[in-house]
Amino acid sequence: MTPEQFSEQISEHHSDRTADRTVDAIVIGLGPGGEDLAARLAGGGWRVLGVEAHLVGGECPYYGCIPSKMMLHESRRGHPDWHRVATRIRAEATDHWDDRVAVERLTDAGVTFLRGHAEIQGGTAGSADQAGAAGKAGLAVGASVTVTPEGGSPQLWTARRAVVLNTGSAPVLAPVPGLPERAAWTHRDVVTAETLPDSLAIVGGGPVACELAQALAGFGVRVTVLVRGGRLLSGEVPEAGDLVAERFRSEGIDVRTHTEITEVSEADATRYESSHGLPTPSGPVDVALSTGDRIHVDRVLLATGRAPRDEVRVDEWCRVLDAAGDPVPGRYALGDMTGAGPFTHTSVAQSAVVAGQLLGANHGVGARPYPRNAVPRVTYTNPEVAAVGLSEDAARADAASAGGQDRGAGGEGRGSDGVRVARVDLASSSRGWIDEVAGHLTLVARGGGPDGGLVLVGATVVGPGAGEILGALTVAVHARVPVAELARIPWAYPTLHRAIGDALGKLSQGA
Repeated sequence: MTPEQFSEQISEHHSDRTADRTVDAIVIGLGPGGEDLAARLAGGGWRVLGVEAHLVGGECPYYGCIPSKMMLHESRRGHPDWHRVATRIRAEATDHWDDRVAVERLTDAGVTFLRGHAEIQGGTAGSADQAGAAGKAGLAVGASVTVTPEGGSPQLWTARRAVVLNTGSAPVLAPVPGLPERAAWTHRDVVTAETLPDSLAIVGGGPVACELAQALAGFGVRVTVLVRGGRLLSGEVPEAGDLVAERFRSEGIDVRTHTEITEVSEADATRYESSHGLPTPSGPVDVALSTGDRIHVDRVLLATGRAPRDEVRVDEWCRVLDAAGDPVPGRYALGDMTGAGPFTHTSVAQSAVVAGQLLGANHGVGARPYPRNAVPRVTYTNPEVAAVGLSEDAARADAASAGGQDRGAGGEGRGSDGVRVARVDLASSSRGWIDEVAGHLTLVARGGGPDGGLVLVGATVVGPGAGEILGALTVAVHARVPVAELARIPWAYPTLHRAIGDALGKLSQGA
């Protein structure tokens, strides 16, 4: 059965339910958060319509988090085999990019599903790419939404109680002069590739670029990373990008900072293949760089980040705000479009926030605001880079904007703004010394605890298992556990996470 036939079958199955096009809630975009919320609301007895134009589950399970980590895992085996992981991605992770299992999971939960585009009536239309156009204003309870099913005619639906937007993000494709379409790749081309090129230039130095660079190099691809700025992972502490770049170069990955592509042309040695009786270029391209150098590569991977398809402002309850900063009745937003972090765990956590408000205590859901102060992020390179909360610079800027009101005991430490920073090398811990690891752990704290003492407001870990070590620090930042209380914990010996205790000791000493 093709995906199109499956969609028709689902549509016919719900024909009796869609005859009445008034529901309690409409969820536009069924990425991780939208899918989760639709199921939660249906489980709470609400009539819910979910609309998605591409794949239920969003980018993560089909093109992002899951396939990329499978590639990294395979690339680090003793004898990595691209065919093995490519087959596994198709058969086990994505069902050949068929979402029927996810759709059935939703419909079995009681959600009415339509594959297509949606547009809120009375609002300014946004992008109509994946989950459809999202209205920017004028929504109230009882809102009307036009849904155009795939291959069908527009349908007018009414949401009695809520419309939730979850339209996600799309890759930002930096223009590259002269780059032929055949040689241009995005992360989706990597994930769906059955064979790999011999050589590849990656434009970008963020998490996606770095993860794919190391994964592909592990399969023998000659990789050149071109970074416009001065270092990899510019959103993290400088030491993180430096350490990753050092590791990349030791693995044969060519990292070039302050470098951009100025022009791409067909290489003199280009191979040709027959296409419809005409010679079609299929070989490497010649890439001219801003440094004056030239490189020959088979493909150019554009990995310069993502941008929301539609941007909205939300408060801590994920309520969409109007131009005056007031909540729009009955309108909520989740995920990348809210600016809270382009992560699956962000979107799902926001889903819980919205469900708590809409379902209430009668369904065992408590209404709690979204905790923006403790959103973790992990880049799964080797070494891993993991962080949560505020960086040192952000903490100082935040303290300055607060007018020094929360200096407390922290004012005695480094800087007059009450911010203290402690950094330890993982190699200085017993486990780090035993395993000969390269990495470090940084804690950022400031005054503001229950007794005026220090609390953690941020942390960064670079090294083996950094994402796992970050778990304890995420709890500490989220719960604002006093540094003095954290310092009492007997951290297990010998472990890498014992370095947390060493850093806490430095904070307590005013380092």
